[in-house]
This record gives sequence, structure tokens and C-alpha cells, in this order.
Amino acid sequence: MNGTLPNTLQPKVEVQNYVGQTIVINTSSLNLTKLAMDISIIVVFLGVFLLSYFLTKKKQNLPPGYFGIPFIGSLSILRKFPGRRPHVVLYGESKRFGPIFRWYIGRQMFVALNGYDVINEALVKKADAFSDRPTFINVLNAALPSNPDEKGVIFCQYNAEWREMRRFSLHALRDFGVGKTSIEEQIMVETEAVTSILQSLKGEPTAMDAIMQKLVGNVIYSIIFGKRYEYDDPNFDMVRSLTNVAVSGSGAVGIANFLPGFITRILNKEEAEIERKRKETFISIRKYIYEQIDEHEATFDEDNIRDFVDIYLKTSRQADESVKKFITKGNMFRVIIDLFLAGSETTSTTLDWAFLLMIEYPEVQKKCQQEIEKVFGDKCIEYAGRNKLVYVNATIMEIQRYSTIVPLNVIHYTSKDTTLAGYDIPKDTMVVPSLYSVSMDEKYFPNPTNFIPERFIDKDGKMVKNEAVIPFSAGPRTCLGEPLARMELFLVFVNLLQRFTFTRERPDQPHSLDAKTNQITNAPKPYKLKAMKRQ
Repeated sequence: MNGTLPNTLQPKVEVQNYVGQTIVINTSSLNLTKLAMDISIIVVFLGVFLLSYFLTKKKQNLPPGYFGIPFIGSLSILRKFPGRRPHVVLYGESKRFGPIFRWYIGRQMFVALNGYDVINEALVKKADAFSDRPTFINVLNAALPSNPDEKGVIFCQYNAEWREMRRFSLHALRDFGVGKTSIEEQIMVETEAVTSILQSLKGEPTAMDAIMQKLVGNVIYSIIFGKRYEYDDPNFDMVRSLTNVAVSGSGAVGIANFLPGFITRILNKEEAEIERKRKETFISIRKYIYEQIDEHEATFDEDNIRDFVDIYLKTSRQADESVKKFITKGNMFRVIIDLFLAGSETTSTTLDWAFLLMIEYPEVQKKCQQEIEKVFGDKCIEYAGRNKLVYVNATIMEIQRYSTIVPLNVIHYTSKDTTLAGYDIPKDTMVVPSLYSVSMDEKYFPNPTNFIPERFIDKDGKMVKNEAVIPFSAGPRTCLGEPLARMELFLVFVNLLQRFTFTRERPDQPHSLDAKTNQITNAPKPYKLKAMKRQ
């Protein structure tokens, strides 16, 4: 058979014309004609739909950048992240696309902000649109049982609850002495403890990272829990190691937050493993903090307020209902997490950079010491006298700029459709402000790759105010622990420089000024130095 139906089997219709003649019509040809017409209609419809879609997308005027592959995202940029610091990748992309560009992880659109001007426009001038937080990528939500009471401050959405929790936390810290003499005394207690440790080494090489973590950690513990650890206490090392794991990985821009596990393992196996360890770590941290809160509840005495947890317990029992509804045990746990990570890891890492930079720039160290001697001699230096040390303060500012401890700001989330730098930014967009790009902004910091404290001193020997120095971010979401961090940085740095001269482990071998990879914070690679007691 040739595939054609016999004439007797082909569909036929008999009709009569206007003169009574019978006409036979083959209906198969009619079906083909109808099918051709249907296809034409579908093609026209699709053409109109696609044209309308692309015209609409063009009218949106999105920032330049990468398109996304369904279920994966912008593979062209995602493949650049493994083995590299995310802020370095994004800074490099800004040289191609400009200060604002987009990419995708899965279906989620990200917008990177680079340079002080565009970041200030978003976080300060348009804070009402750019101050929200996403609720679905926080690693604590993935690691811990779902608890709507656990929001804290850093990751809480930009709403009435966030405002109340931030206000309560700031007042509680002030009541307990942040910015006052009591906390200054505690900082000096820890500085004396570190002084004894360094003196006992008698110039033997030592690593400063662990020492600084314990110094700053004890200040935080004294504020929150009313106690401190001895520096050789194994429990102290346990808590410190948990903190180190908590700040590992790529952070909020990591693909593990958005893609299924099997895709993450294919694209970046190392990141998937880091994410698994972080989840386990947060479960351990949660257990530890709740045990401390339970212990405080069992021994609480409203006439003897010992620490930050006691202030929370008093407020939760005595405040009016408009406040009490936010002062929950879950919220207190998250605020403590915020203070642990934001208040200890960042400050201790800044101090670690400070002493590394002093051994690599001994002329800066010497100028600091000369100013300290001229103003204070061998007297203990108090925070109230900080404004007398112009060069020292300029050096601390340059340390913060150069090290950029939080190179990518905690991720922001748009709460409504808005515009930025002439582009349309849709609601529910992930916004990544690069504080690293601010530190590298040549408009505000000429020769940004060089360590130059003098950039903050004018020709009259006075401090230069530079609005682009934002190590604690900008806008409503500035760091909760900024006052404490500033006090710690100044007191520890100047008092140790007054007592010791820091040198390389080996004079002829410079240390690397590169940062570790696979860490959210910008920490220096491991190094050792010698601390020589000054006469």
C-alpha cells in the first residue's frame, strides 16, 4: 500500500449546488485547511505574546547583567565563585557592568551595589525601600526548628517588631554600660590578661587571632551572661570554634541557600559541605544559649540585675503589653546570636588585622607609639582621651578601611518596586551592597590598595571626616554593636602598642596581606608575630 485510503473509504460529503447538481466534496482536504488555519492563529498569538513580553521587559529598565537558566540561574557568574571570595568576584564584575548589575540564583534576582554613591542612595536616601530582609535564606531557619518567635534584630524584617527589638537591645546595652565606664573597665581587665600572656611568651612567636577572639569574646560574655572564661579553659575553645564555623562559607550569596542540595553539590561541592557543618554548628550554639537563659531564669532576682539576659527577663515580666509581645525567649536567643557574631567575630578580626599591619608597616607602628608617649607617657589610656591621639585614630580608621571585615553587607531586600541609579528595581529583589567596593572607591580613597593613615589627616594636623568610611554599614541597619566595637578597638590597640613593639616572626619574611577564602568575614591568613615588651 502507498499510504492512500481507497476511494470508497475516503471521507466524502455530498451537497447540491444552486441548480440542483450533486457535488462530492473530499473532507480530508477541508481538515487540512482548518489545521493550517489553526496553526497560523497559534503562531500569530505566540508572536504577539512574545513581542508584548519583551517590550514589557524592556520598559522595566532592569540593571545590566546576566540572564538566568531555569532552575539554576546565571551560570556564567556562578561558575566564577568556587575558590574565590564573592566580594572579589562581584567587584570584578562591576568593572564590566558598572556600579549596579544583576544576576540570578535559581529564580531569585540579585542586584549588586558597588561604590559609595549608589550604596548611600539605596541604604540612606531610599532606606524605606531597601531596608528589608529576606526570611527564606537565613541559615538559622534551615538549621533550627521553625519558631516564629526567633527573629532577633539583624535578620528581622523591617517592621514594628524590628524597631522595638532594636530599641530594646540598644537601651539594654546602654543600661548595662556600653559606652560607659563599667564596660571600659571590663575591656581593660581583658587587656591586662592579654598583656600577661604576651609577657609570659618573652618574645616567642605567637598567633594573635585566637588571643583577640578570646579577649573580645570575654567582653561579650560579661555583657550578655555576666561571666568570663579563663583563656586556657577548654570550653572557651569550644565556643570559639563554633563561632569560626558559623562565619564560614559564602554567606547569603551562596548557592546552597537557593538551589536543591544535589545541584549545589554538582556546582560547588565544597560550599555544600560548609553549609552542612554550619547548620550543625547553629544547632549546638542554640542549645548552649538556651541553657544559659534557662539558668538565668532559675536564679533571677529583679533587685540584682547581673547582665543583658537579666534585663530581658525583667522587661518580659514588667513591661507593658505593647513591648512584652516582642520580648520573647526566641527573640532573645536571636539577639544574643547577633551580638555573638556581629560583636565578637568582627571586632576580634579587625584587631588581628591591626597587629598584622603594624608588623608589615613598622613606620606606622612607630608613629603611633611616639604619639602615645607624647600625650600619655606610661599612664593607662582611657577612652575619654581618644580625641587627643589624631594619628592613632587615623590609623584605626585606615585599618578598618583596608581590612573591610564585612566585605559584603548583610543582604538587603526590597519591600516595594523602586528605582536606583536610573534603573528599575522590582519588589522582592536581593540587594548586595559591597562595602569592599566602597573601600576601593578611588573617588573617596585615592590609591586604595595602599595602607595610608595620613589620608585621614589634613594639612593642619586635624582629622579628616570622610563620609565613605562605613565599616558598620549605613542607614537604619547600621551595626547594633558599633559603640562597643569602637571602644574595644581603641582601648585594646593603644594600650597594647604602649606596652609592646610587634615584629615579624622572621624579619626578612613578609607576611601575606591576603584574606582567607571560604569565610564570610574578611580574615587575614594565619600568621605569627613577636611581642617585645617596651622599656
